[in-house]
Amino acid sequence: MNKILLTALLFSAGLLSAQDIYRGKPGSKLTLEGDSNVHKWKVESIAVGGLLKISAADLAKPGPVTATAKVSLITRSLKSNNKRMDEVMHAALNAEKEKAIEFDLSGLEVKQVNGGVAQCECKGTVKINGKTQAITMPVTFTIAGDKLTVKGATELKMTAFGIKPPAPQLPTGSVTTKDEVKITFEWVTQK
Repeated sequence: MNKILLTALLFSAGLLSAQDIYRGKPGSKLTLEGDSNVHKWKVESIAVGGLLKISAADLAKPGPVTATAKVSLITRSLKSNNKRMDEVMHAALNAEKEKAIEFDLSGLEVKQVNGGVAQCECKGTVKINGKTQAITMPVTFTIAGDKLTVKGATELKMTAFGIKPPAPQLPTGSVTTKDEVKITFEWVTQK
């Protein structure tokens, strides 16, 4: 009886907040952009899945938020409009062996809230090509009914994940790909 009363008091005082489970839904997209000595390039995936555990009410005010998330996409789902480029990219990402690209959330803090959009800083780890790196990036959370959309962008270096920037041979010479890539994402989730 005392445990039930204590739990009820903690919930009413706001010390415990119920977390909802949000799952990745269609409408999500991840884009990788880079540059080379020949042209800028872009690849995309609309197969962004995963799970987010958070109390949406915690996104209404500045401060740390208790949340967990695991986001993943199938490496081969990254596509351009060029079959040869996809082959080179999938080989560089070791897609035969490393089937997924993953992100695990380790920390989230709301910096400010404007018009129902929570501007946050998130910390976590990215796993690409079997190598894991810690990252920190700005993200926004937008709530619309039972949907929660997370948007963000960050820059990474391929070599940080053991990826040698591709340098395929062309009839006119070789392509030199720059090490830096920009990742932009919009992850649509629903309860």
